[in-house]
Amino acid sequence: MLIYRMKFPKGRPILENTRLEFINLDSVLTASKRERAHKISGYISIIYPDSEELIFLKQGEPFNAARINQKERKIIPISEVIEKAKKATSGILSEYATDDVLLNLMISSVTLEPIKADVDLSRLQLKTFLDKLKVTNFEGFIWIRMGLDESFIHFGKGAIQGCYVAGSAEKLQDDNAIINFLSKDNIRISIFDKIEAITLTQATPAQVEMFCKIYSSLLKSYAVPIGQTMVLKTVMIARTTAQKEFPFIEEFKIAADLQLSGKLIIEPKVLARGMARWFDLIFESFSTLLGKESEVIAKKVLSDYRFALKSLNFFDYTKLKV
Repeated sequence: MLIYRMKFPKGRPILENTRLEFINLDSVLTASKRERAHKISGYISIIYPDSEELIFLKQGEPFNAARINQKERKIIPISEVIEKAKKATSGILSEYATDDVLLNLMISSVTLEPIKADVDLSRLQLKTFLDKLKVTNFEGFIWIRMGLDESFIHFGKGAIQGCYVAGSAEKLQDDNAIINFLSKDNIRISIFDKIEAITLTQATPAQVEMFCKIYSSLLKSYAVPIGQTMVLKTVMIARTTAQKEFPFIEEFKIAADLQLSGKLIIEPKVLARGMARWFDLIFESFSTLLGKESEVIAKKVLSDYRFALKSLNFFDYTKLKV
């Protein structure tokens, strides 16, 4: 089996080089709910023959995900990584505990544009280059590529805060050791003058799935008194209105049986606000047809999920409270 041999800085291994077919991925993803030792910052790496996919963890919970290969580096829905891993017939999974700074650097190298890209380091006077970053109080990081290996140097006020080396758990902090590392052959660098905040967080697959269940139940409940066709037409009109304010709503699909589904990259707060807006439009539309019965139906559906919805502050944004 050919494997895409990309290397990132490792951190402390929790699981390492384990074949996907021997892994219960749900158990890995929910370990933090059972054991305090798994409440880590870090990442899960899944290596496929043609790419590597990453799930980033905060307190053991997935908060973002990315796909990286030679053609693309992009943020993708967490659910997409999980579903692919569960269906895959080959792949290698590792999980590492790291510090938050490394996660920020890895995510930033995917989401931000460098001020200088793909520079051949051998064309620079290394000491002069580092001295210039120092005197200009550079705040950012250098993304280092050596073949498929990726390393990162973090700067604060011009000083090197640490060098995270591909394939290693060690963080270099000694200037001489870092200069020796940068003196290797075939190094290309990109320079970033800022770092993505760790608050860049995706709604979890469980949160998206919860809203899919709520809306599916809501629509099917409304279909009992007024029919499926009328419900579908009304909900689509409400969606068109809501997605003018919250474009991500367009990514939800509504099947003919009124089942809702979706894979999203969206922050939890924006998800809650957008779904609340869509909910109000649906509820108000059916209130004109059903009167008080519309409220009874909506409250009954929401009450089953009220604690999880409160945790997302959903009721801060809706007109109907439970």
